[in-house]
Amino acid sequence: MSGREFDGLGPLDVHVWVVRLDAPDRQRRHELARSAQREVIGGYLGLAPATVALTRQASGKPVLADGALQFNLSHSGAVALVAVSRELPVGVDVQEPHAAPTRSWFAKRICSPREYERVGALADPKALMRLWVRKEAVIKARGEGSYVSVDGVDVLDDQVEGGWLCQDLPIALPGYQAAVVTRDVPRVTITVRDF
Repeated sequence: MSGREFDGLGPLDVHVWVVRLDAPDRQRRHELARSAQREVIGGYLGLAPATVALTRQASGKPVLADGALQFNLSHSGAVALVAVSRELPVGVDVQEPHAAPTRSWFAKRICSPREYERVGALADPKALMRLWVRKEAVIKARGEGSYVSVDGVDVLDDQVEGGWLCQDLPIALPGYQAAVVTRDVPRVTITVRDF
């Protein structure tokens, strides 16, 4: 096990681990992200990463076979995020700079009517990318599959319909956007940690 400290995860805490993926090959970055996920989960459970037993919900979302932790993984380009909670459902998303938000069709495809009125009509790629990662994180926290239409999810505010809390995450890479979502409960604490 590494020298990382997998501690202090109370019932109302969400820890988000930022993992640098220093590999030129996309497949290798994917493997590194999955390996980091197992190391983080194993660290909290006191298990060797290889012994972490994962299964999938009907929607395809990975879960622990024994339900001991809630977690979620996202990776894009040179970074991965692993979100972990003892009890609260979590969803996380990160996106590297992408051309889609500059396309004329993008805002209409992803924005709710309220979002389009406030943000989409401006065609600001950074603002649209922010909405995109927030929506993906909500869908992942809710355990829904990729078949869900993101234009039905409004994420302009941090409090999201259905009792969810959405927070932007700082990523120290130019052009990257990231967000984490969990239940909107009193005293929930979201902490970002470097892997």
